[in-house]
Amino acid sequence: MIRSKMIVGIAISLLIISCSTSKIAIRKDVLRQVRTVAVMPFSSGVADSKAIRETTEAFRASLLAGGFKVVERERLDKILKEKELAQSGLVENKAIEYSQFLGAEATLLGEITVHELKSEIVETGKRDTFQFQVVVRLVSNVDSQTVLTLQNEYPVQVYDSTRAGFWPANLDQFRSQVLSQMAQDLEKAIKEARQ
Repeated sequence: MIRSKMIVGIAISLLIISCSTSKIAIRKDVLRQVRTVAVMPFSSGVADSKAIRETTEAFRASLLAGGFKVVERERLDKILKEKELAQSGLVENKAIEYSQFLGAEATLLGEITVHELKSEIVETGKRDTFQFQVVVRLVSNVDSQTVLTLQNEYPVQVYDSTRAGFWPANLDQFRSQVLSQMAQDLEKAIKEARQ
């Protein structure tokens, strides 16, 4: 009896650990037609260039792992510089136009909407509140329709010094954890949708 309760407890724990932490919506029929994707540099009014670059690269790697061909970053950077859009921001319809020019059937666009750490001293010790929200869309270059949307479901995590377990050392580490989980969720969703 005790052994069966332990097995059930372990199974429930594994299920909770393996649960998705991302909200994903996919148009499977359209996604199956996409072979090549252009990943545009993500935007943000709240994150620094390092966070933006790392977030963009995390999703580029996810698409590669999901079986897509991804337009080379150098080719994309070259066309954006030629059009003087690398620094000034990219309007969605122009992004689609440029990725079509590079031979992509879809364009990945993303924005970091929240990126901050708040620390405070409380009666029980220290409390850190980490916040990171990224919203991602894959847009068809054929009809400009959204093929896939993705965002992290839990953008705020609070860690209290009295709570046992792993506590991120800084905002970069928290963002890395979130992106790692989102990458796994996206890879799994893409592979399932393309079957």
